[in-house]
Amino acid sequence: MKNTIRIRELSDLEIEELEKRKGFKLIQPVECMDCGAKGTFQRRLFHIEGLKDDKSDKGILAIHMKRQYGIEGYIFRTDGYRTFIEAAFCPECKSMNIIFDLVI
Repeated sequence: MKNTIRIRELSDLEIEELEKRKGFKLIQPVECMDCGAKGTFQRRLFHIEGLKDDKSDKGILAIHMKRQYGIEGYIFRTDGYRTFIEAAFCPECKSMNIIFDLVI
């Protein structure tokens, strides 16, 4: 039986609910690696189901994210139970090459 990977973009309301969790809110986009801009970044979050922790699944996911959503740079996130992909975009140069870090 084939493994099915399901991807669903979260709504603004779902993102707000995740942000209420302290551990989830601690990691934020902080700086553009291309132009050095800091501040507020546009973000998109996706819930990922059925992803195995191997290179082939992650490779397929990378291709799909680029083709379907135009996203090349992202990080994996978790709320302890579910897996997410988060991408951020620079408001200055529109790059997706963004540094995420702990914000305390």
